[in-house]
Amino acid sequence: MRSSSTAWSWVGFAAVGIATVIACGGSTGATIGGGPNGGPGGGSALCGPNGTNTCGAAKQCDPALGCVECTSGATCPASTKFCVQGQCAACQTNGDCAAGQSCFPQDHTCHTSCASNATCPRGAAICNSTTGVCVGCNVAADCPSSAKICDPTSQQCVECASNADCGGGQPRCFIGDHKCVACLSNADCGASAPFCDPREFQCRTGCTTDAQCAASAPKCNTMTSSCVQCLGNADCAGTSTKVCGKDSKCVQCAVNTDCPAGSPVCDPDKGFCAQCINDRDCPRTAPNCDRDNGTCKP
Repeated sequence: MRSSSTAWSWVGFAAVGIATVIACGGSTGATIGGGPNGGPGGGSALCGPNGTNTCGAAKQCDPALGCVECTSGATCPASTKFCVQGQCAACQTNGDCAAGQSCFPQDHTCHTSCASNATCPRGAAICNSTTGVCVGCNVAADCPSSAKICDPTSQQCVECASNADCGGGQPRCFIGDHKCVACLSNADCGASAPFCDPREFQCRTGCTTDAQCAASAPKCNTMTSSCVQCLGNADCAGTSTKVCGKDSKCVQCAVNTDCPAGSPVCDPDKGFCAQCINDRDCPRTAPNCDRDNGTCKP
């Protein structure tokens, strides 16, 4: 969802929005919450569904910004050693740059200090002659109605800096990209659509607990917010389909060792025990496997 910015580009804002919250200030310093898998918990959708952390190995979970490149400079390479609001950056302040250069908030890279607007790039076309940096705005009056807030830290025009800037059907401000969204956690959603989608930040139908599921699919898979038949083999105990299969349905088998001697081969796609799933499973006396019913035939 987020990517590193490069010189004179605004990939972080247009694609993922991290650049919009970056300024020549410090790291977020946020502490990871106590939710499942290191997620923020509390039904948050910022790092994954239902407060979980599904950012993956390449990202880290920041409970305010979501899945980010870094939460401290310790994980950043030497060339971009500063963690600035979730992104590894080459500089934090002008003091990190060589003489005659300034740290531009647009990409947190050192550039030749500007003297006029004519030397600034697109997306940051205003020269702050006091600091020598090119910015998107100095005050709200510099911004269009579609992004009317001049963020004081990034000096870029954004849709929102807090919930107070949002309203209607999109009352929450996602600081990760300064966009107004419908929800940031399940608590923002009503009973008819109780789940905050971690990709779209919109409320949708789904489940957060088993109590919201019907008897035919009694378990809530909180990673997908969907009601399923099983989450583990224990949910299938006492039935003829004792194994929880890949589609979260109770099946006869997942591997060959789940099957009896008379039907020793597990068809993993169908989840049932058979004599064969291909010809090599069959004896010479009946060398042909009928895939429809899993039996060996002459």
